[in-house]
Amino acid sequence: MMRVAKILAISLVLCGSFAMAEDAVAPSQISTAETELKQELAVRDSIMQVQDNACTVEKDSLRAVIDTEKAKSENWEKSYNTVKKDNETCARMLSTSIEVNEKKKEKEDEEHRNAAMMTSSSFLGGIGIGLLIMWLIMK
Repeated sequence: MMRVAKILAISLVLCGSFAMAEDAVAPSQISTAETELKQELAVRDSIMQVQDNACTVEKDSLRAVIDTEKAKSENWEKSYNTVKKDNETCARMLSTSIEVNEKKKEKEDEEHRNAAMMTSSSFLGGIGIGLLIMWLIMK
């Protein structure tokens, strides 16, 4: 920035000196000033080219980072969706398994109650028949 200001100042001074000069300026002085101006412009252009190259490299590297992060994000999203789908499948299978086990337990409990009922009714029936036979014998 300072070089640009310096170049502008030099060019303004040269233009002002050309306009205000009453006597003719020697051609060697003009060529020296032009040469210095051209050298300053060449230096400025080379610096700007280096900075432009650096910006291009940085821009390309940032694009590569963005592309990498985008790919990672897509992979994480796919992984998350796969895990979510697997989790839903497992939850459905687990609930089905729990229902089957509960029905099986209810069926077993019902069979135990029926077996206990048959045993107790058989026992009570045996006692009843025994009492009836005893009553008939004692009579």
